[in-house]
Amino acid sequence: MKLKKEFDKLPGDLQVHALMLISICKEISSLSKKKINEEIVTACAVLHDTKNNEEDHAKSGAEYAKKVLIKLRYSKKDRERIYDAILHHTNKSKTKDFSVACFYDADILCRFYPLGILRAWEHNKVHHPERDWRKLFKKVSIKKNLKGYEKHMKSKLQLKESKKLLDLKSSEHIASYGFLRELLR
Repeated sequence: MKLKKEFDKLPGDLQVHALMLISICKEISSLSKKKINEEIVTACAVLHDTKNNEEDHAKSGAEYAKKVLIKLRYSKKDRERIYDAILHHTNKSKTKDFSVACFYDADILCRFYPLGILRAWEHNKVHHPERDWRKLFKKVSIKKNLKGYEKHMKSKLQLKESKKLLDLKSSEHIASYGFLRELLR
């Protein structure tokens, strides 16, 4: 992998997140007649949260990615696609670029996978220690609230294949929260 050094620099949770994004992009693509550009998806997945601790992490991450991609001799066209994708990954601008849309949607969908759930809660505990995360988790893990969250997130997905994948993952998502809820008793 061209980006192995960058991947190795990531903390463990971001490595898991990057690998999940790549995997989810492949799942979305498998539901479509279109194919993803794996090089674009991998670069976006590995580089998009490299500056996660900075105030505007999307902008600083995009600038950092540009430097890395130049050094790794990515084409100007690919650098621009990746730069734009990372720059807009927090607001997930509408795009006609299938690979970038897969990346945006995968970033949302990873919240519905068991490892994504754990990663999100660990992030919440570390970055918001003032919150009672157990109480918050118990509130959001109620089935009615999970269904509402799914509906809200589904409206943010760009691709019909991503929406189909979310429907396929719904029962797994609810079961994962139920299992984690039991562990927190």
